[in-house]
Amino acid sequence: MRETRVSKKENLFASSRFVLPEHREWYARIKEEERRYVPPQLDQEQLGELSELVWQAFQMGSPLTVTYYDGQQPRRLSAHVVHIDQEKRRIKLRAESDIHWIPFARLLQVELVASF
Repeated sequence: MRETRVSKKENLFASSRFVLPEHREWYARIKEEERRYVPPQLDQEQLGELSELVWQAFQMGSPLTVTYYDGQQPRRLSAHVVHIDQEKRRIKLRAESDIHWIPFARLLQVELVASF
């Protein structure tokens, strides 16, 4: 069996004999934050294009596929636009029997779908 080695530099706290549990938790939290997904910031032109595609899908009653940030990672959803709430800046999507409210600010990508 082949053993993989982790250098002391890569795993500073695990290689030390004298590590307090609080320090280990602190280090694990920092590493988790480094791996956390950060969504891209869209400019006004990109947001305008996304809202135009959402409006087209709503008017035509055609399905679309949206990629959005759920607070932790990107998600994809194929659905129909049921309602556009301009006051709260969000859209209501229906995917089969499920209803999803997605804020415009969380949209990453929108694609019109030819058929479901």
